[in-house]
Amino acid sequence: MSDSLEDDALCAKGLAVLEDHLGPVQALRFLALISRQPFDYQHWREQHFGKMSLADILAQARAAQTQVQ
Repeated sequence: MSDSLEDDALCAKGLAVLEDHLGPVQALRFLALISRQPFDYQHWREQHFGKMSLADILAQARAAQTQVQ
């Protein structure tokens, strides 16, 4: 992941992905749901990554990026 997106570009790209997969109405509904809910990063990280090491997480991210390209 050598190319870092500016915040505006990242938001635009993320919204485009949501719209592609959910459609515009459901994408906006999803964003509204997310913005109203409190977010506990530590809990989220434990749910999604559990006891994975940083190397495991990076390997999984690289594999996912390769599948997208």
